[in-house]
Amino acid sequence: MHLKTPVMLMISLLAISCGPKSIHKQSIPREREIQSFRLLGEGDLLLQEGKDHLAMLKYLEASELNPYHEVIFNKLAITYVRLQMLSQARAAVDRALALKRKYAYGYNTKGIVDLAFSDPSSAVGAFSKAIDINPGVPNFYINYGFSLVQVGRASEAMEAYRKALALDPHIFEQKNLVELTYSSESDLSPEQYYNLAVVFANLGNLDYTLRYLGRAFGGGFSDFDRVRAEPAFQRLAANDQFRRFLAIHGVIL
Repeated sequence: MHLKTPVMLMISLLAISCGPKSIHKQSIPREREIQSFRLLGEGDLLLQEGKDHLAMLKYLEASELNPYHEVIFNKLAITYVRLQMLSQARAAVDRALALKRKYAYGYNTKGIVDLAFSDPSSAVGAFSKAIDINPGVPNFYINYGFSLVQVGRASEAMEAYRKALALDPHIFEQKNLVELTYSSESDLSPEQYYNLAVVFANLGNLDYTLRYLGRAFGGGFSDFDRVRAEPAFQRLAANDQFRRFLAIHGVIL
């Protein structure tokens, strides 16, 4: 079977995503379905290896063979976000959700796309929807908390992180959280970094506290009186690493 070029595939994807809100799935030949799943698996491996462009090509081939499977388009959307192809990411996740309306992972990806478009309010709604559909996935709560911080709802964010930790106490130890929103961290303001540091200090996670407080200072946050007065940081005052970190930045508790 002759496949379209990647450019033509992307054009086709954008075109079909602009259709009705719900897409009626059609049957496809079994051999095409099997081949699409094989390509999907190959794309997943490439994505894990950081070979995003190659993964995209695998997912595009899979979508051409099987245009009625939401997982293929969801993975394609995630890859597009990594490649900063945001219009294509939006089109892909919209099609995934049109293929399956109650698709938790699709709403999670929609939230990631919303954040990439600097729309945290929409992201809050998308992550909340993902949790409503499937409340047992810790990553959804992390993403939800991350978006809540960006709209100034830090106390709710901390509760979301607590729920994630209740589901997986080691969630923040993962080195590669593929479906998290941290690709958007560079867009945060010093105030948002500071609020994240407070959230993680309240959770007792020193590594993430230092990570975000360092980014706040690096971005120009200089309200040291506020740092000294923050109860969450005062609870870490006995930690030598925390005190040394603050002293480097000119803050003495």
